[in-house]
Amino acid sequence: MKQKKENSESIHMGEAYPPDVAANSPGMVFQYIQKEDGTSSMPFISDQCANVLGISAGELKANPSLLQDLVLPEDRESLEYSKAQSAANLTTWNWEGRLWIESYGDIKWVSLRASPRREKGACVVWEGIIINITESRRRETELKASHERLKEVSAHVMAAREHERIRIAREIHDDLGGNLTAIKIDLDWLVRRIDAGASSAENAVLLAKVRTVSDLVDRTIHSIQRISRDLRPGIMDFGIFAAIEWEAGEFAKRYGIPCKVSCNEPDIELEPDMAVAVFRIFQEALTNIAKHAHASHVWVGLDLRQEYLELKVQDNGCGIAPNDLRKLDSFGIRGMVERASLLEGKLTVSAGQRHERIQPRQGQPRPQRERTGEEQASQGTLVHLSIPLAAEARTTVPATAISGKSTRS
Repeated sequence: MKQKKENSESIHMGEAYPPDVAANSPGMVFQYIQKEDGTSSMPFISDQCANVLGISAGELKANPSLLQDLVLPEDRESLEYSKAQSAANLTTWNWEGRLWIESYGDIKWVSLRASPRREKGACVVWEGIIINITESRRRETELKASHERLKEVSAHVMAAREHERIRIAREIHDDLGGNLTAIKIDLDWLVRRIDAGASSAENAVLLAKVRTVSDLVDRTIHSIQRISRDLRPGIMDFGIFAAIEWEAGEFAKRYGIPCKVSCNEPDIELEPDMAVAVFRIFQEALTNIAKHAHASHVWVGLDLRQEYLELKVQDNGCGIAPNDLRKLDSFGIRGMVERASLLEGKLTVSAGQRHERIQPRQGQPRPQRERTGEEQASQGTLVHLSIPLAAEARTTVPATAISGKSTRS
C-alpha cells in the first residue's frame, strides 16, 4: 500500500517535471508534501541534490527534516515562516537562505521557489526547485562594497571641495580684499592731494583718472565680497534656516522672483556636513528655477520632523518635462541626488499639475482671477528632499517643530 502511494505521488511529479527536464535543471527539482498531522515527505528529488545540498537524494527522501537541519540556525525561522505563509495562502514559496554544506566545509546560499496546491486529506504539495546562488550573492556583496567605497570617495571629494571653497573664500577676502582696500586708501590720498594742488587742466585729467580707478577698485571689492559669499556664505554660521532665508532673498533680488520661505523650527541645528549639503541642494534648485522654469513665484518649506529633515522647493513655472526626469545629468539632478544619498536621504523631482487656461470669448476681455498660493504651487516643479536625523538629534526636536511654523517672505 505504501509503495503504491509513493508511486502515485511520483507520477504526479513526473507529469509536472519530465525526467529530462529535471536532470537538466540548474538546481535540485523536488516535491515536498506536508500532511495535516504535521509530518512531511519528499517523494521526488532530482539527482542534483548532491551538488546543491551535499547529501544524496536517497538520504533526503528517507529523512526530509535534513533539509531544515542544513539551514543555519539564524535562517530557520524565515524558512518556516515562508513555508507557513505559502501553505496558508497557497502562494509561491519563496525563500533565500544559508546552508552549511558538510562535504564542502563551507556555507552556501540557496534560493528555494515552489508552487503549492492542496490535495485531498488537507495536505499541501509543493513542487519546485532549489538553486545554489552563492556566486551571485558574492557578486552582490562585492557590488555593494564597491558602491560603499564609491560613496566614501564621493563624500571625501565633496568634503574636500567644501574645505577648498572655505580656504579660497578666506584667501580672497583676507589677501585680495586687504590689498584692494590698501589700494583704495592710497587712491583716496591721491585724490585729496590733487584737489589740494593748483588747479590745472592736467590735474583735472589726472583726478578724473584716479577717480575712475577708485570706482573700479570699489566694484572689484564688491565682486570679491560676492564671490566669497558664494563660495562659503558667512550666514551659514547662523544656522541652516538663516542661510536658506538669506539665499532666497538674494535670489529674489537678483531675478525679481518672489521667494517665500516657511519653517516650523527656525532654530534648527544640523551637523556641518548636513547643513552644507542641504544648502547646496537648495542653491541648485534655485539655479534650475532661474535657468529653466520661467516662474513668477517660488515657495520653500523647511520642516524638522521627529525622524527626518524635509526641504521642499516649489515653483509655478513651466514644469520639468517627463523626458528630463529620466536624464540623470539634466538640471543638475545627479549632483543633488548624490548629496542626498551621502546622507542616507532621498531627493525627488516631480512635475506639478497643470491648470487649464481660460480662453475669453470673441470680443470679451480676458478674465482676471487672482490664484491662491495653493493653486499656483500646484503647477511647475517640486524638489523634495528628505534626510534622516541622527538618533541623538531626534530626541532634541522641540515641540514647536511638530506643531508651530514660522513664515517669512
